[in-house]
Amino acid sequence: MRTLRNNNKETMQEQLLNAIQQGRAPHAIIVSGPEGSGRRELARRVAALYCLGEDAPQRLTSCPNYTETGVNAVRVEDVRNLLASAAMQGFNGGNRAFVFINAQNMSVQVQNTLLKTLEEPNAGTMLILTGNEFGLLPTIRSRCVTVRLGAKRIGDVANELERDGVSGPDAFFYATLADGVPGRAKAYAAEEAQAFRKDALKLLEQAAFSYAPFKQAADLITGSFSEEGGGKKKKRGDTKLAMELLSVWTSVFRDAAMRRLGVDSERNTDADALVERISASFTTARIQGIIDLLARAQQRIAGGANVYLTVDGALTGLFIKENEETT
Repeated sequence: MRTLRNNNKETMQEQLLNAIQQGRAPHAIIVSGPEGSGRRELARRVAALYCLGEDAPQRLTSCPNYTETGVNAVRVEDVRNLLASAAMQGFNGGNRAFVFINAQNMSVQVQNTLLKTLEEPNAGTMLILTGNEFGLLPTIRSRCVTVRLGAKRIGDVANELERDGVSGPDAFFYATLADGVPGRAKAYAAEEAQAFRKDALKLLEQAAFSYAPFKQAADLITGSFSEEGGGKKKKRGDTKLAMELLSVWTSVFRDAAMRRLGVDSERNTDADALVERISASFTTARIQGIIDLLARAQQRIAGGANVYLTVDGALTGLFIKENEETT
C-alpha cells in the first residue's frame, strides 16, 4: 500500500505529480475536494503525465488511452465495459487512464463493480476518481491514494495551531495527522479528541495482543441524545464516534503495513511502539486483511448497521498471539 505524505516543501498535489514523473505512479487515486477546487483539472494533469509523459491535459482529447466518464449517470454495464477495456493492453503499448468524474454519485452497485479492479489492478492502468471521498465506500477509499485539494502545507497548518496555543511539536503532529486540512487539525488538537484518541489506541493494543475489550469500546462510542419530543437524554451508539474509532485503528495498521515494506510513516508518531509491535508480529497479508475488515465495518455503519454489533465484530478479528504469524 502506498500513501502520499504532505510536508513543508511540497503540497500533496506536487508530490503526486512528481511521483508519476519519477515512475512511481499509484494504480488508483482519489482527487478529493469541494466543487471549484480543481479536482477535474488535477485528474486530467495526472492522466496526461501517466498516458503521455507530459503535463499537457489539452492533448488528452486525441489520446486513445484516455477515458473520462461520470458527467452523466454511470451504469453498472458502463463500468463493466470500461473495466473489460482496462484489462487490455493500451494503444501502442501505452499506459491507460480512466477518470470518473463526481465518483461519489456512483451507486453502491457500481462502486462494488469497480472494487474488483481495485483489488486486482491491471499493469499499465490507472483509475482516477474525483469528488467527495466520503461519498465513496470505505473499501474503495482504502485501496486508493487520496489527494485532498484545499489542504495546506503541514508547516502552515502547524503555525496556525501554534497561534491558537498548541505547542510546536503537538501542532506539527496534528497538522500531519490531518493531512494539512486546517479544520480537521484543530478538531484533532481539541482536548476531548486527544482523550478519545488515547483511549482508542489503548483499546487497539488490548484487542490485538491481549483480549477483545468489548465493554470499553462500547463505552467509548456511546453518546447522549435527546429523545424525540422531550428533554430527556438517552444513550446509544454514536455513529460518528464509531467511525472515528475505526479510522484510528485503520491508520495504525496502515502505518504497520508501510513499515513492513521498509517505509517509515510520520503519521501515528504517538503510537510508534504499537506500530512497530504490529509490524513485527503480523504478516503483511494479515495486516491487509485487518485493514479490509475495518473498512467493511465502516461501510456497514455508514449503511445503518448496529454500531455496537459492528464494532464488536471488528474487535473479534483483531486478536493474534504475538509473533504467531510473523514471517
